[in-house]
Amino acid sequence: MPRLALTLLLIPTILLAQEDSTPRPRHRAGHWHIALAYRDNGITIGNAARTNGIRINAIDDDLDLVNGVNLTLWRPREPLSGTVNGLAVGLGPGAQHFNGIAVGLAAVVAERRARWITVGGLAAVSNDKLEGLSVSGLGTVANGDIAGIALAGLGTVANRDARGLIVAGLGTVANRDLSGIAIAGLGTVANRNLTGIGVSGLGTVANGSLGGFSFGGLATVANRNLTGIGIGGLATVANGNTTGLSVGGLASVTNGTLKGVGLGGLAVVANEQLRGIGIAGYTVDSRSIRGWTTALYVKTRELHGVSVGAYNRVRGPQRGLSIGIYNSARVLNGLQLGVLNRAQNNRGIWRILPLVNAHF
Repeated sequence: MPRLALTLLLIPTILLAQEDSTPRPRHRAGHWHIALAYRDNGITIGNAARTNGIRINAIDDDLDLVNGVNLTLWRPREPLSGTVNGLAVGLGPGAQHFNGIAVGLAAVVAERRARWITVGGLAAVSNDKLEGLSVSGLGTVANGDIAGIALAGLGTVANRDARGLIVAGLGTVANRDLSGIAIAGLGTVANRNLTGIGVSGLGTVANGSLGGFSFGGLATVANRNLTGIGIGGLATVANGNTTGLSVGGLASVTNGTLKGVGLGGLAVVANEQLRGIGIAGYTVDSRSIRGWTTALYVKTRELHGVSVGAYNRVRGPQRGLSIGIYNSARVLNGLQLGVLNRAQNNRGIWRILPLVNAHF
């Protein structure tokens, strides 16, 4: 019995000596641990550099590789190192790579990449990529790309591209392109292009182009082109061209050409051309209108199509039909129907006529 007891006491030391006989790279930190393992296969307790099985440790330091389960009590020492393939659980697990499931009661931090499933009570963070499912109570952040599903109670941020389903209670931000479905309680922002579906309680903004479906409780803004459907509770704005449907509770504004349908509670504005349909409660204003417009006050330099409003003002050629209380065209090549109709290219009494005026 004494010999058996002595043998049992010496087993961890014997196994540790066997592990140490295997060639290892030189490590910065000490790797004292107890190993119930053979050649890294089994269970290690302490700061083992490598484990294939179950590794239990208080504070990770200079980790190399875990294939299996890594249980840590506290957050690791800097700099973060090593790879965990499998399950990582702790208060704040950290490594260069997580491949599998990483769960942190406070946070999960990956120096380079976390993929498959990453869950942080407060934060899920990667200094490069987050791939797969990433969930956090406050912030989900990747200093590189986010690809997959990213959920956060407050903010989801990708300092490069974000692709997939991106949801946050307050803000969803991609400092480059955002593609897929992006939803935020306050703001959805892409500092380059947003493609897919962008929805926010206040503002959906792309500093590049918007493509797909975009909704903002207050505003939808594309600093370049808007293609698809853009809806803003107050305004929808494209500083380039709009192709598709643009709806603003107060105004739909396109600083270039609007091709499609523009709807505004007060105004529809296309500073270059409106090609399609423009409907507003007060005014439709465009340098050139080719299609159908309806508003109290329609103002354009050139009309090709139909304009219906209380006051239809064409400061250049009109080719088509205007219907209103007062219609005015500098050069009429079409028909005016209204209480009073003015065609400046007609002569004499034919210049201003009630009910109908025409010039072909």
